[in-house]
Amino acid sequence: MLGVFTAFVWVFGLIEVALADIFKTSWHVSVGISVFAVGVLAAAAFLYYRAGTKNSVPPASCSASFADHGCSQPGCDKAGGGCITKFDTEINERIAQMEREKLSLLLRRKAGVGLVLPLFWLAVGVKVALSPGIGTQLGGLALIVGSAGLIATRLYLGAGIFSR
Repeated sequence: MLGVFTAFVWVFGLIEVALADIFKTSWHVSVGISVFAVGVLAAAAFLYYRAGTKNSVPPASCSASFADHGCSQPGCDKAGGGCITKFDTEINERIAQMEREKLSLLLRRKAGVGLVLPLFWLAVGVKVALSPGIGTQLGGLALIVGSAGLIATRLYLGAGIFSR
């Protein structure tokens, strides 16, 4: 969740700096447009996430749930301790293991070259925050906070993956 939040703050900072410094709008307009753009991105990401988590098929009724045969029907289980629960637990453990392996391949090590880009944007944010103009300073601070959050998220993921 920290990564998502800081990514939105980082995007806000980029838009804010571009509007305040490049297009020379007032800081009220640049903040408003930046908040609107980040809000649209957040709404689109939320709708995309929700569309992927909907269940399309409701579980069928368990006609034989009193016996061992009810377990073979979708959504049927015996008091939370039957074969479907055991199967789901095993599948979830295997999926978690595969995800950890994928992340370890992606991250390579706890702190690696994946930190170079957020460090670069952190430096850009410091430079921009020290420049004159309230809109530019606000965008620079957002870049600093967003980059620091992305670095913290990357280090948290690295520690979580490689500590096992």
